Amino acid sequence: MAARKEVTELPPVILISIDTLRADHLSCYGYSRLKTPHIDSLTRGGTLFVEISSQAPITLPSHVSLFTSTYPFANGIRENAQVLPPGAVTLATVLVARGYSTAAFIGGYFLAGRFGLAQGFETYDSPFDSRVINGALDLKRPALEVLQSAENWLEQNSKSQFLLFIHLFDLHEPYAPPAAYRARAPQGEYDQELAYVDDSLGGFFDYLAQSGLDRRALVALFSDHGESLGDHGENTHGYFVYQSTLHVPLIFRWPGHDEDRSSKLETRDSARVSSLDFRFSPSVDVPAGLIDVAPTILSFLGIPSPPAFCGHSLLELARAGDSAPRDVYSQSSYAHDKFGWAVLRSLRRGDYQYIDAPHPELYDLKHDPAELHNLLPGMSALAASYRERLTALEATYRSQPASASTANAVPSAAENLRSLGYLAMSSAHPALDDSGVDPKDRLPEFKRYMLAGHLARTGHAEEAVEAFQGILGDDPRNLPAHIDLARSLIGLHRYPDAASQLRAALTLDPHNVEAEELLGDVWLAVGDLNRAAAEFERLLTFAPQDYEAHFGLGLLAARGHAMAEAAQHFRAALAANPRSAEAHYQLGLLAEGQGQKAEAAREFQEALQISPNYADARRALARVTPSDR
Repeated sequence: MAARKEVTELPPVILISIDTLRADHLSCYGYSRLKTPHIDSLTRGGTLFVEISSQAPITLPSHVSLFTSTYPFANGIRENAQVLPPGAVTLATVLVARGYSTAAFIGGYFLAGRFGLAQGFETYDSPFDSRVINGALDLKRPALEVLQSAENWLEQNSKSQFLLFIHLFDLHEPYAPPAAYRARAPQGEYDQELAYVDDSLGGFFDYLAQSGLDRRALVALFSDHGESLGDHGENTHGYFVYQSTLHVPLIFRWPGHDEDRSSKLETRDSARVSSLDFRFSPSVDVPAGLIDVAPTILSFLGIPSPPAFCGHSLLELARAGDSAPRDVYSQSSYAHDKFGWAVLRSLRRGDYQYIDAPHPELYDLKHDPAELHNLLPGMSALAASYRERLTALEATYRSQPASASTANAVPSAAENLRSLGYLAMSSAHPALDDSGVDPKDRLPEFKRYMLAGHLARTGHAEEAVEAFQGILGDDPRNLPAHIDLARSLIGLHRYPDAASQLRAALTLDPHNVEAEELLGDVWLAVGDLNRAAAEFERLLTFAPQDYEAHFGLGLLAARGHAMAEAAQHFRAALAANPRSAEAHYQLGLLAEGQGQKAEAAREFQEALQISPNYADARRALARVTPSDR
């Protein structure tokens, strides 16, 4: 870590991200069915930005856009489980270089440190990097736990300049609100979770007040995206780009909020800005984006934004001195990356929202905030001008996307998310031929697919097979349905039928990692070792670090008594997935077979560290460990 530069009188910065929070479910944004008094309290001495849009309605891409102030089409992060490449310029890397202490406390798996957002943070508290994900609730930890960890860190660091990032994941499915909140929000679990989060933040804000940080710190509260909750036929988020998932809250509370509003912040760290006036409006209704958050913070601190940042400071809007309309871009690649359908892109400017799709849409959000009345083709000239602006914005900010080796899904993370129904990307090469199908036209199929996946994950394999077969009867090119049907067939030990579905998937996408992995596993299961080896070797030609390929080849080499080759593959599997208890166990068996009991014991212990309930590893450790009797 480079030596810190001296910083004088710059305030601490506290960022609070409430994942999956719709702006219109906060009482400070006009919601009447639930009071959120603690979040609302930030508006006293702060500025509420009324019309803020997420740049991508998915957790990791949205946070990457916020911290790097870049668009998803430029930074290459379009889905969860991808990896932000090393060397990224983020708000955290800028502030740590300016002498700030930096810490993050993460509530959800999608921001685990392995995905690259930890760059610039000296402390990145993310238990998901060491947690075994066995169920959907393992993907999150409750707000109170996250906030308590943040308070513990502040006890040691609150006297210095610091950047503190807090990520709360309670509003993301699956819901598990404390029972006490059912009466507070009888209308549903989503609002129950929100009431719990608001109360949890109330305790944290009390701590800030008691320590004086509420007056010293610049606080920004926001969400990465909203939740459809049934709007437009979508239950969650990521599929469409309507306001229910794009419209997010953003509240800045300025330091010294209860002091003389004409006070000045002096800094010797920037020749460009010598002082900042604290006279800010209580609310701003000019549309802007989360991409503008990092430049706003740096501008407030008097620190120039890096050239890589694409967003613009909101300070002039907050001072009510600039009301010029901005172009606010958003996108969703989910339907494309998952099914090969069209990418959805949108441009917000003023009161209008344009959605670029095979069947484009234009909405007047002032008079139609629910986006129920598409103004096309009646306003085709205005829509065409918005499409031109959208295309020009992409051309201005587009750069080379992240390389395949860093933008692909993390192997172990991909498997965890696929098994729980969360992962969007179905291939290491997501740029399939775009069929031009509008996701709106495939919504019934998408909902059938989600239902079939739920059946598969909840032990209803026969029903899932029938559901996936129905989907493929209507759309034989539905790649994920072929793969998920194969998974269900494997669960029923119908291996030849599964192999047939996987071959169909590989015809559609010859470099599909998941299909190739599963096909190799099928041949292993039926004892066709030559075919299994051929599939795994082929997989390594386009995915040379693939975990499943190396693990499968390790098993095959061990069966053939090629112990050195087996060990080499198991170690390569561990390089791809350091949290593989199975690879450690297999290495332990190899060492045990060669009489290396101490080495075997170390490997079995590693397996048990990762998976304490791994019975085979526990028995094996007992075999190679001398008895005390």
